[in-house]
Amino acid sequence: MLKRQPKTETKPEVAGPPRILVVDDNPDACRLLGKLFRKVGYEVAEVGDHDVALITLMNEPNPISAVVASFSLAGNTACLKLLDAVRHTPDPKVHGRKVILILDTPRQQMFSWQSGADEILLRPYPATEMLTKVAQALERPDADRPGYRRAMVDSLREQAHRQIADPTLPANAAQFWM
Repeated sequence: MLKRQPKTETKPEVAGPPRILVVDDNPDACRLLGKLFRKVGYEVAEVGDHDVALITLMNEPNPISAVVASFSLAGNTACLKLLDAVRHTPDPKVHGRKVILILDTPRQQMFSWQSGADEILLRPYPATEMLTKVAQALERPDADRPGYRRAMVDSLREQAHRQIADPTLPANAAQFWM
């Protein structure tokens, strides 16, 4: 006679506030962002670099909803490095997370959208805009994410073509967006 294996109980997902991982290499900026998110009801973890962010995403027992990357000192390159690491990690609880980047210049927006960013903010930005964009990214269904990215890429291309067509703009203005 076969013995039945006991059923393994699955933990129901705990309903609660969305969990956000703030990644910034400036401890003061990281704490400030964390404080802002906590003030409006998010549960927040703060880390200082992309390696620790990946370890945190892999080892958290409760899933993190989004990663907000704002590298104050290292800049856009560090944000893109984190985005690439998240999107190319084979663990689905890591690569499926929503990633919101805070960039210093629009120069790398196109590449960021094409690489899988879920939202992008450019410095300087009002806190209300950041909170709104993070909330929208969290509410956006996973199935809609690729279409949203394509729409943002198309919008940037359209802006670049308008700048090319406008003779009053400097000759190199279009490359700023491409």
